[in-house]
Amino acid sequence: MTIAELPTNLETEESDELERRTSYLELFFDLVFVFAITQVTTLIESHPTAGGFARSALLLGIVWWAWSGYAWLTNAVDIESFGVRLAMLVATLGSFFVALAVPHAYDTQGAWFAVPYLAVRVLHIGLYVWGLRSDPEHQAAVRKLAPWFLVAPLVLLVGGLVSSTDVRTGLWALALTIDVTGALGVGRSASGFRVSPAHFAERYALFVIIALGESIVAIGLGAAHERRDATFAVTVAIAFAGAAALWWAYFDFVALAAERSLRFLAPELRGPRARDVFTFFHYPQVLGIIFFAVGAKDTLAAPLEHLPRSGRWALVLGFSLPLLATTLGRHRVTRHVAWERVGGMTAAVLAGLVLGGVDAVWLLLVFVAILVATIGAETRRLREARQRIRADGPSA
Repeated sequence: MTIAELPTNLETEESDELERRTSYLELFFDLVFVFAITQVTTLIESHPTAGGFARSALLLGIVWWAWSGYAWLTNAVDIESFGVRLAMLVATLGSFFVALAVPHAYDTQGAWFAVPYLAVRVLHIGLYVWGLRSDPEHQAAVRKLAPWFLVAPLVLLVGGLVSSTDVRTGLWALALTIDVTGALGVGRSASGFRVSPAHFAERYALFVIIALGESIVAIGLGAAHERRDATFAVTVAIAFAGAAALWWAYFDFVALAAERSLRFLAPELRGPRARDVFTFFHYPQVLGIIFFAVGAKDTLAAPLEHLPRSGRWALVLGFSLPLLATTLGRHRVTRHVAWERVGGMTAAVLAGLVLGGVDAVWLLLVFVAILVATIGAETRRLREARQRIRADGPSA
């Protein structure tokens, strides 16, 4: 299957399905993760080394897994009853405590991160199982995951209680590995999971917007105290163009195509694809945007100086990881390679390797130009498919 072969809403067997949209409670829940992303950005900035980048990516993965679990939960369970609504607010509070601890999770606040995280994850499984009491098949699928999803945060708790940063990092990596392994293992027989495509895709798209919002905030904060002159104006414009290009690379038609790839599957096949395309492959999308925010902020601080190695590689990751995410997603759906995006990733890495002596503002411009050229080449090749998908608009 190619992008052009994705069906339209006129071809669905479920055209009369009434899809719900993201609720205000879910949006309130997501606000905590706006703060969490800001905290991860702070963690990256305070540890600008390869190890710091890796630990920050791990911590985001742990936070992402918790958020994603609730995205699956609210997609399947009615959250408008008083009891579930109250439990969701408790989970929001727990997530807020998790986010508060992010900048110092690897030193003084490991327990402050791990204890509320465990509570949030246990509450998630309890709500999931209880909320599906009238859907035994779906509930059985969740029960298969429950042991994995309970052991993982317990391992994370042990890591939060040890004093060694290296041991803590290892245990937290193990915890996330347990989560991912469980999801992959159960996914082989995940026909019991039911996914509401429009709502599910919208939840993940909104999280990408959250990450892009953090990049805008970073640009604003980086520019707030800088001298107003021509260099300032050019740098801000280029940084904003980078954020806009990242938005375009995802929302122009990739997000719509991802939803449709889910919608036109048989219901019993949606679970594994939703897991891969959204839960797994949207993680590097979000991580990349966060790294872009860090690199853009570094650029604004000294636009006519050379970026430090950390700032340069933050930009490399910021532009290449979102391209990687969408390339993986497209291959999962169509079994075709998005060669333009592979070329864009390669060019971004090469630019990071050979342009270390270029002033920060011009290096940022190079990365933005690479992304714009990538999107332009892809749009030209997939013009008909893009028009077809966009003509459908968001599913109702």
